Amino acid sequence: MLLSNQKRLKIHGIIKRIAQDKSISLEERIYVEKFAKHNSTISLWLKKANSFRRHGLKKDDGIDNLLQSLGIDGIDKENHFNPNEDDISDWFGGAPGWLRRS
Repeated sequence: MLLSNQKRLKIHGIIKRIAQDKSISLEERIYVEKFAKHNSTISLWLKKANSFRRHGLKKDDGIDNLLQSLGIDGIDKENHFNPNEDDISDWFGGAPGWLRRS
């Protein structure tokens, strides 16, 4: 999905406000989610913004900083895979559509 510069800037502005835990409207959230479903870059921006909002910017050199900078879930304990309780296919089932297709 190609984005015009105007749309990209609008999306980036909304995501920046999410990262800073500022108020956004439901319409803005729906707008960003619509593009995140079809664009891996926007999906990554949104995941990073949500991580920054929840945990703040990790400034140490630890694994949490690496996970956050790559936009990978794992800082929250509920996102960790537990082989005794979780089924691997269900665990990966929550991946975005663009990832499941690959």
